[in-house]
Amino acid sequence: MTTPVTLTRAARLLAVGALALAACGRNPTATPTIAPRPSTALPPTRPAALPNTATPAASQAVEATVPGSRALDLSAIDWDDRALFEQALRPAEAPVLDLLRGASVYHLTLTLAADLTTLTGHEAVRYTNQEAAALDRLAFHLHPNLLGGAMTISALTVDGEAAEAEYAPERTSLSVPLASPLAPGAQVVVEMDFEVVVPTDMTRNYGVLAAVDGRLALAHFYPMLAVFDADGWNTAPPPPWSDVTYSDVSFYLLQLTAPAGLVVAGGGTRLEAVAGPDDTQILTFAAGPARDMFLAASADYAVLTTEAAGVTLTSYALPAQQPSARTALQVAAAALHDYEARYGPYPYRELDLVAIPTLALGVEYPGLIALNQKLFDPDANFGPTPVSVLLEATVAHEVAHQWFYGLVGDDQLDQPWLDESLTQYATWRYYLDEQGPPGAAGFAGSLAGRWAQVDDAPIPIGLPAAAYVGQEYSAIIYGRGPLFIDALGDTLGQQTLTDFLRDYAATYRWQIATTADFQKLAEAHCACDLTELFDAWVYGPHPPPL
Repeated sequence: MTTPVTLTRAARLLAVGALALAACGRNPTATPTIAPRPSTALPPTRPAALPNTATPAASQAVEATVPGSRALDLSAIDWDDRALFEQALRPAEAPVLDLLRGASVYHLTLTLAADLTTLTGHEAVRYTNQEAAALDRLAFHLHPNLLGGAMTISALTVDGEAAEAEYAPERTSLSVPLASPLAPGAQVVVEMDFEVVVPTDMTRNYGVLAAVDGRLALAHFYPMLAVFDADGWNTAPPPPWSDVTYSDVSFYLLQLTAPAGLVVAGGGTRLEAVAGPDDTQILTFAAGPARDMFLAASADYAVLTTEAAGVTLTSYALPAQQPSARTALQVAAAALHDYEARYGPYPYRELDLVAIPTLALGVEYPGLIALNQKLFDPDANFGPTPVSVLLEATVAHEVAHQWFYGLVGDDQLDQPWLDESLTQYATWRYYLDEQGPPGAAGFAGSLAGRWAQVDDAPIPIGLPAAAYVGQEYSAIIYGRGPLFIDALGDTLGQQTLTDFLRDYAATYRWQIATTADFQKLAEAHCACDLTELFDAWVYGPHPPPL
C-alpha cells in the first residue's frame, strides 16, 4: 500500500495558492495573493476522526444481497406515494415531500450488461404541468447521443397510447406531441424503452459517461425531461467544456439488475438489494427531490463509511486508495459543517464520494460527488500542485455544489456563474474557516491566477458557457466570478453578504434562480441599487433587461 504524500501545514497553505480546481479541471498556474476577508463565526464542533476501517468490495456486494427475496415492483407503487423518498431525506427535510407535489416522478427499470457497456431500460415518468399555459408537447434530453455514446428509444406511449417521437438533429433531444393540450395542473404519464451504448473512452464533457478500466460512470443515462422556461422547452445542447444539465427537481425510483459481484454507488438511498437470476443482483434506489440521477460501479471498489452531523458519508475507491479516501471523507465532513452553518441544512441522509475515470477533477450530482480516480493516488502528477492539496480543494468545491446547483438550481448552460462562481466563493470561505487567513489567501491567489490567464480582461461573468473562448470559461467563471461575490461584499458589507447568501439559498431552495433573482434579493438586503456593480462585473457594457 502506497503512503500518501504528507505536507506540513505551511507547505499546504503555500500550495493552495497554485490550485486549479473545479468540474472543468484546468491546469495549475502561478498566482498572486489577495487578502482574505474576515470570517463570520461558525459553531466550534468539528467532525471526529474517521475509523481506520474499510469494507472490502466483495463482501459489500454479497452482504447487501438478500437470498430468496423478491425485488420491489415499481409498477405497483402509486405515483403520489412519497414514503420511499422520505428514507433518502433527513427528518427535518421531510415536509418538502408535500410542498413538491407537482414535481415529476421517474420510475426507471434497468439492466446492465456484464461488460458494463450496454444498458437497457424502461422509463415511466409522470409529468405535471406547472406552467400557466397549456402544453401541446413534452421534451426530453437524450444526453448519451451527445456524450460519445448512443441512445435509442422504442415503445413510446403517452397515457398508454402509442405516440410518435420527433427528434432534434443528431437525436440529442426528443419531442413528444400530446394528443390534446395538457392544461395547467393536469398530469400525463410517458413511457418508453431505451438502450444505451456506453462509450469506452472519455470524450465530450469530461467523460462523465464512460466504462473505462473496469469502472463505470453513468451520468445522464436516461431520457431526461427538459425545463420549460421563458423560451419554451429548453433543449439546447451544452458546449463541450460546460456542465450538461439544466433541470427541475424530480423524484426517482430506480431499479438496477447488475452482475452480482459489482459494487454500485448511486444518488439517493439504496432501499434494497436482492439476488437476481443468472448470477445477478437487483438494487433499488430512491432519490429526490433531486435534479439528476447518477450511478457508478466497479467490482474493485472498497467502501469506507463514516457519519458526520447525522449524514452518512461513504467513499468508493480502490483498496489501495483507502488512505486518500479517508482524507476525502474528512474534508467532506468539515465542508458539510461549514456550508450548513453558512447556507442552511444539507437535505439528504447520505453523501457519497466516488472515484471514477473522468477528465475533470470532480463533478457534482445530488447526494454524490464523482472524483477523478487519480486524486486518490498520492504519486499522481497534476503539475506543481501536490495531489493531496488538489484532493482537498476538489472535495470542498464539489460538496459546495450540493447547495449551488443541487438545492438552488440554475441554467448551467446560459448562466453558469450562478453555481460555479458561487461554489468557488463558498470554497474560498471553507479555506478561511478551516485554515485561517493564510489558507484563504492562498485560495484567493488561485482565483486571481485564473483571471490572469486572460490578462484580467473585464469579460462579463454572466455570459452563456458557449460564449467563452479558449481559457475564458475557466478564467472568468471560476476566477473572476468569485471575486465579484467578494466585491459585492465590499458594497453590502461582509456580514450583510453572509446574511444575503444564506437567504438566497433558503429563498430558492429546490427552485431555479436567475441572475435577476440574485440581484433583486441582494438589493433587498442592502436597500440599494446595485446596477452599476452588476453592469461592471456580470452584464458588461450592454446588460440584458431585468
